[in-house]
Amino acid sequence: MKIGFVIRKDCKRCARLVTRILEILPPDWETVFEKEAAKFLGVRGKDIERMEADIMITIGGDGTVLRTLQMTKSPVLGINMGGLGFLSEVEIGKVENSVFKLIRGEYTIEKSHKLKVMVNGIRLPDCTNEVLIHSNQIAKIRRFSISTSKNFIDLTAADGIMVSTPVGSTSYSFSAGGPIIYPTLKAMLISYLAPFIARSRSIVIPPQDQINVKVIGKDSPCLLIIDGQYTMQVSSSDDIRITMSENEARFVTMGSSFFERMRDKLIKNVVD
Repeated sequence: MKIGFVIRKDCKRCARLVTRILEILPPDWETVFEKEAAKFLGVRGKDIERMEADIMITIGGDGTVLRTLQMTKSPVLGINMGGLGFLSEVEIGKVENSVFKLIRGEYTIEKSHKLKVMVNGIRLPDCTNEVLIHSNQIAKIRRFSISTSKNFIDLTAADGIMVSTPVGSTSYSFSAGGPIIYPTLKAMLISYLAPFIARSRSIVIPPQDQINVKVIGKDSPCLLIIDGQYTMQVSSSDDIRITMSENEARFVTMGSSFFERMRDKLIKNVVD
């Protein structure tokens, strides 16, 4: 077994946790370290996209999980050192127990589809959570045309348009009032950010379709942001197309169900 380690940037606590995990892992298991972890551990590191591992252990928050999933096809086991940590399977108090489960093979791999994002025919990094097209200026509303490959959906004014995966439906889309979609379902979710017309509601699109987003207006620059990790500027001259990717996000799970995580990390936090 080969384990890769990725930690949140400039997090010494995360690096110390890597050291503790290394003390538990069997001596015959191989390890590889992303450069950020390596600089704290005094070992040689690699860029994430050059790391080959059977399982990648991320230590940080959901941003660390998303950064890793964007650059590797390996299954990811997230250890939460951040806030909500919905994508992280393991909380800080259960690390040792979870590592022993990993050693015993008491885990499963849960798969969820990603989104393929094309701008002017050029493929951008795949998306695990959401693709956001947002005004690049605070308090400057934008107009968007949204359609599928066969049907016009809407012409709307809003701060932004978001296309999410089912996994992403529990993230930014959820805070924007979108529905929760079970993570293994194949679908795409369109949500609006601060729409000018209150009738605008989230729409679930089937997986075989294509979503086209067009910024309306010559002087209406926007930012296209993928998973909060990749950003580029787009305008009315750009052709944005979003479809299902052939690639999947793979998560290591150890018994907790999606509904348990939903109750513990979304509903409970709202109620509390």
